[in-house]
Order: sequence, then C-alpha cells, then structure tokens
Amino acid sequence: MHISKLLLLLPALLASISDAHPLAPYRTFETISSAPRGWEISDESVDPSTPIKLRIHLAQQNVPQFEKALIDMSTPGHSSYGNHMSQSQIDDMLRPHEDTTTAVKDWLESKGFANDLSFKNDWIVVSTTLGQAESLLQTQYKVFRNSETGKKVVRTLSYSVPRNLHSSVALIQPTTLFGSTSAMKSTILRVEDPSVLKSISLSKSKLNGIDAACQSSITPDCLSSLYKYSDYKPTLAKNKLGVNGFLEQYAQNDDLSKFMKKYIPGANNVTFACTSINGGKCTQHPSEDFTEANLDIQYTVSASNPIPNIYYSTAGRPPVVDLDPNTNEPYLEWLEYMLKLSDEDMPQTITTSYGDNEHTVPQSYAIKVCNMIAQLGARGVSVLFSSGDSGPGDDCTSKDGKKRFVPTFPATCPYVTSVGGTVGVQPEKAVSFSSGGFSNYFSRPDYQNSAVSSYLSSQADATTFKNYYNASGRAFPDISAQGSRFHVFVGGYDQLVSGTSASSPAFAAVISLVNNYRISNGGQPLGFLNPWLYTIATEKKGIVDITSGTSRGCTGSILGAGWKATTGWDPVTGLGTPDFSVLQNL
Repeated sequence: MHISKLLLLLPALLASISDAHPLAPYRTFETISSAPRGWEISDESVDPSTPIKLRIHLAQQNVPQFEKALIDMSTPGHSSYGNHMSQSQIDDMLRPHEDTTTAVKDWLESKGFANDLSFKNDWIVVSTTLGQAESLLQTQYKVFRNSETGKKVVRTLSYSVPRNLHSSVALIQPTTLFGSTSAMKSTILRVEDPSVLKSISLSKSKLNGIDAACQSSITPDCLSSLYKYSDYKPTLAKNKLGVNGFLEQYAQNDDLSKFMKKYIPGANNVTFACTSINGGKCTQHPSEDFTEANLDIQYTVSASNPIPNIYYSTAGRPPVVDLDPNTNEPYLEWLEYMLKLSDEDMPQTITTSYGDNEHTVPQSYAIKVCNMIAQLGARGVSVLFSSGDSGPGDDCTSKDGKKRFVPTFPATCPYVTSVGGTVGVQPEKAVSFSSGGFSNYFSRPDYQNSAVSSYLSSQADATTFKNYYNASGRAFPDISAQGSRFHVFVGGYDQLVSGTSASSPAFAAVISLVNNYRISNGGQPLGFLNPWLYTIATEKKGIVDITSGTSRGCTGSILGAGWKATTGWDPVTGLGTPDFSVLQNL
C-alpha cells in the first residue's frame, strides 16, 4: 500500500482501535438543559466521600421481538393469545449480548472498580463514592433544592461515558432523575355535617336502578351497581389483586375495618397482606392521615373480597432530606422486586395511583420503567395507573419554557392501562380534573391507531389545541371510572376524597373480578389489557362510552385549555367505563 493511502486511512484506523478499547474518548450520554421546574441549585457543597451506588442498566437484545410477542399474546384472535411467558423465558429473550456486558465490565475494571461490582440480570451496581462517580462519568454532582418542599437532593444535569459504550448502556442512575412523584389526588373534602354522610343509607330513590345518592358521592354499592358486578360472587381461585403504595403511605387495617362495617356490613374480619419493598414499612397508625393508601385498599378490598389483596409498600423517593444520593424514584425498586416473584406469588392485577409530569422524568428512565412494565404484561399481569388530576396539564409549561400540555408518566407508557375519571351516574360524565393527552416520549401504539386517528380527524379540540400537544404520541387515558367524592375512612372518620387515585383502583377491581371469573373457569388471566380493550371489549359494549363533560387545566397559561368527552375515544375518559356483566363473557 502506498504511504499516501496509508496516511489517508490512518485516522479511521485509529478511531476503530480507539472505539474497541475500554478507554475510548468520552461523549455526553445524557443531558438535560436545566433541573425540572421547582428545583434550583443550592450553594451547599457536596462531600466527595459520600457513598453512592450507581446502577448501570445494559442495553437488551431482541426488544422489538419481545414487544411483538407481548402484543400478539394480548390480542384476541391471535394464535398466541393468552400464552403468557415465564420470567426465565423473558430473561432469555432480552438478556444483554455477552459483548455488551463484557465491554461495560472492562470499562469499569479499567477505572479501578473490579472489586466493587455486582451483577443482576441486565444491570450492574457500582459501589463507590460521589467523587469517584464524578470521575467515572466525567460529571459534577450538585445539591438541588425543591422550592415547594424545601427538601434537597444530589443530582447532575449531564454525564458522559466512552463513545464505544453508548449502544451498550441504557441508563445510569442516580444522575439526572429528579422526579416529583405524587399521589393522583385532587381534593380531600372533610364533611362536617353528619347528615350528609347519613343520607347515603337513608336514600330510597333510584336512577336506573342506582341509588340516587350516588349522584353526589360514591360508596362500594354505587360502583357495584353502576358497573354491574353486584351479583357476582368471586371465588378463591388463584387470583390476587395488588395495590401499590409509595411516599410513606400505609394502608390501615383499623380504617378498613370501620369502612367495611359501614359499607359492606356482611363482610367480617376482612383484611389485606402488606409486602415491604426496598425497606418500605407496613406501619399501623390509624390516627395518621394515610388518605391515599386507605382509599386504594378500601375500594379494591370491598369490591373483590375474598380475592386476596396485597399492599406493596415501596420506600424511596426524591426529594430527600439527608442528601442520600442513592434515594431513587421508587418505580425501579418496585419493578425489580415484582419481576422476581414466582407465578404463584404474582398478582394478576395491579393498580397504582401515583405519577409525575412526564418531562420531569429523564426519557431513558421512562423507557426503562416502561419496558419493565411490559415484562409484567408478558407474565399475565394487568397493570393500571391513574391518568392524573390536572386535565391537559397543571401550569402547562414544558421544560424549555414553552406553552405545552403536560402529559403524565407512567400513564403515558404504552404498556400500562391508564385510567381517567368520571362523575355522576345520570348521566356519568367526564370529571373536570381527569388528565389526558398525548405523550412526548412514546409514539402512538398500533392498538390505538383507529380510535385515536378518528378523534384527531373529527374533533374541534384536536384542531384548537394542535400547537400544544404531540398528535403522534401515545394517547391517554385508555379507560375511566368514577373519581369524585368517594367515601373513605381516614383516621377513624368517614371523609370524601376525589381524584383519579380513586378511578384506578375502581377499574382494577372490575378487572380483578374478570380475571377471577376466567381463572375459575379454567382460563388464563387477561394480562396486558389494551389490545383487548380497544377491540373486543369496546366493540361488544363491555366499555360504555362517556360522551359529556370536559377537563380543565393550564391555569393562567393556555386560555380555555381542556378536552371534551365525545363519542369514541377522547383524551379525558378514554374509551369509557366498564360493564362487568358484558366483560366477564368476553
């Protein structure tokens, strides 16, 4: 070869050699322009000797094939419908390529971490200090303060890894994840006048067979009559219902007992199991305000008894008080625990009433969480999340300061069933706070195409607000249920609580009953619901369309912002509310 040609090829050869070496030049892997709204840099210094555990999630193999398999097993009429997978089958399909693991391991060992690594499926834990983590990721950690709560957290806005590892790494945390996980609870109305609470039991009038008092507040009887499962008696089949608890919310047995005594007087000694995840507690302090936890468990237990209910108490949340950089948003901790469960211990239905504004969650983290939720679906689990309580958004400002509707995560994950809210029984209509819209992270899945395209092409809202949302994004919610003025016992007293926090457990209870019916008759659990909901369940009238009511949001930001409920799918009530009497036969 001529010297001149060799010189021309030399840069490419050197780049190739460099990229194959664990010490290849660094490039920015993830960056955010600023901390999410509400967070500001503190002048407090970071102690470089502070211990930290970096979690490096590796890129998985065969993700498109896995996603296709999930959709196939969840689509009625497909030859593999209902053929759910074991976790070992999922792990075998998605396991990172050996070269991926080796490349990342070589990089870490070259940086002196050979004795500080632990390996778990598709992720590596690096036990180190903040100072060493800064060197490893070529970044700088800062103390950030939440202006609303005053609490602080240690995070960074950008970090780097060797450029040859960008295709091998899916996520490294804790780094850019701030999070602001909150219960989807819009209002708590403490009723002072005992006659208001008493009126439920005194009411004699009916609206289409439903107690007229249900027009103003909701009890278990209201839901069972409205959604037509009052005559179904569940059995003790191999069926469980899971309720997620975060943010130090603990369901109380004493409040459940009082609730059941008043509203389900025939049920005696009814309780629930509590499982601790990541050090989460099962504290019993009935005098404290555990409104969210009590709401969830009282309405799942009252509808599904004697189906076993499990309250999963997961610790960990930002912001943190003590600047512990290891305190992550709890979804990964919860998911890692759940995916290790045996089929015998796995609940078939799970409801979660928590979420974040989507743009406050790094996209890499959102994708990882969503992919793990997909694995639950492949295991035969129906995963439901509240859609949120801010209509099209709260202040409707994106992270770059532009006026935009604000979607809710994980409700925007294509592999969850997102539940919006309704109010009233004659007619049942959209409740104003029910969140919905379109994801900026996830594209619209095929199972939604027909329903959402029809909405976008026919509704005035879709045109009026076209500059404020991503029309090609995953649309939410998928379905809805009652969400306003639920009777809940908190601290020993009956109160009224509103929010899609109520809607998700209400719909989840119906799905748990459908699963109970299927399993009792030798069938498989429903698993991932959405392909079924958008086809058979809707076509056969198992989902009742909600066509009135409007959401409201974007206070002081976007004039008149809100979505109207209409015929077919809409971004406030989704496809509509359940009719168990039809669903159980589908």
